[in-house]
Parts: sequence; C-alpha cells; structure tokens
Amino acid sequence: MSISKLLKNSTDILKSAGILSAEIDARILLEFASGKSREFLLAHPEYELSDIEVDDLSKLVARRKLHEPIAYITGHKEFFGLDFLLTPDVLIPRPETELLVEKCLDFLQTSNHKPQTVLDIGSGSGNIIISIATNCNLPTAIFFASDVSKKALIVARKNANNHQVKIEFIQSNLFEKISGKFDLIVANLPYVPIDGSSDREIKHEPQTAIFADNNGEMIIKNFLSEAKNFLADGGQILIEVDPRNAKSLARSATKDFENIEILKDYSGKNRFIRISN
Repeated sequence: MSISKLLKNSTDILKSAGILSAEIDARILLEFASGKSREFLLAHPEYELSDIEVDDLSKLVARRKLHEPIAYITGHKEFFGLDFLLTPDVLIPRPETELLVEKCLDFLQTSNHKPQTVLDIGSGSGNIIISIATNCNLPTAIFFASDVSKKALIVARKNANNHQVKIEFIQSNLFEKISGKFDLIVANLPYVPIDGSSDREIKHEPQTAIFADNNGEMIIKNFLSEAKNFLADGGQILIEVDPRNAKSLARSATKDFENIEILKDYSGKNRFIRISN
C-alpha cells in the first residue's frame, strides 16, 4: 500500500477515535514504522511499503487509537533540543518545563559558588538535570538527581549515558537519602489534584508521578519543608507547580524562607516558584 493511502487511512482511524492531532500522529507513526524520513515520505507519496511495514504501522495506530501517548509508542521525546528515551515508568516531559531549565541555567551563569552543586529532586527520565548539565558550560559543576522509583532511575541513567554527562543518581523519597548542601535545587514533582484531570492520555503515565493529595499540594509542601536543610547560602530553589496552587504554595513556603517569587510561563500562568537563600 502506498504512503499516501496509509497516511490517509491512519489519519481517519485516529480522527474517529477522537485524537485531535490525528494527522501529525499518523505521520510520526508512519515514519517510525517505515524507518523513512519525513522528507522521504513527503517526496514519495506513491512509494509502496512492505507488508511487514504495513502490519507494524497498523499495530502502532491501534495503540494510538486507545490514546496511548506517542512518546511511549516510539520510546522517544524531544526536550530542550535533546532526544530522551522514554518508557511508561517515567513522566513524559512537557514543553512548559523547558522554561524551568532556562531559569536554572540563568542562575548558574550568575552564581559565584565554585564549583556549583545542582540537585534535581524527582528526576524521572532525567530530562531536567541532563538538559542543565548539557547546556550550562560549567566544567566544574557537580550534578545530582534523585527519584523514588528504581525503574525511573534506570531510564534516567540511560539518558545520561546517551548524552555523555556525569550525574550521580540516588534512589530517594524527596530528601530521605540526600546529604550535603546544594547551590541549586530544582524539582518538578507531582502536583495534579487527585481526579483533577480527565485527560485520557495521562492515564497511561505513572500516576504517582502526576497526582498528589491535598489538592495536589502535599508532596510539594513536604519538599519545601525539607529543602531548607539542603540549600547552601546564596543558593536557589526552582520548582514547577500547578498554576492554581502557586499562591497557596508560596504562602506555605514563607514558614521556612523569606525570598519567594512566583514566575509565569510563556502563556502567562503562575507556573514556577523561585526561592533564594
């Protein structure tokens, strides 16, 4: 069957399943199943795929039809210009988190501490800490990352190896197994309220990496209450939050910190909290 017919059929199937990005997803899956580049597919619409490739595409489309995220089907996701391996054991990186990385890089470039020490709590696939380590241009910086999930750390270590960055990974529930003080502590922890999303794709992601009790605030409040013991003088905490809870969490942080800011994302939502020591 030709590329053009396969693309149309796949798009129609995904549209009928309520997939809003049906045409884009169909093209991505066709690239993945055939091993052909996007440029090749566009330039050769009449090219006939093999029966094996057609069968592979059919299986991929069937998975996407059930709202399984594209990133889990292909096993990859781009973040901050880097390619990351993904499995259903880790959260899929979101575009808005790239701004969190930018804020971290801005701080590291102006920090007077030598060497800078950076800790990522709840690292998941390692996308945040690896993006920082790859782009900070600070040869003496030392990087640490933790996650409560052993399976997530396996994925993160693979990504660190792929990008050739040195990071010490620690299995820990927040700061439980962490020692020392850090110039920068960054976190993107679970913050969606229980039953706070009807997104069918989220159901495919690790639920403990998304949802939190107490209207989505509990884990971040625990993080904030513990973080004061691990932040170096002149250091900074940057954490992503649910915009609906940003003001409440900032107020909660005043119990332990004085210099607290709420930062907006590119859509104008209160997406991050920055704490300076």
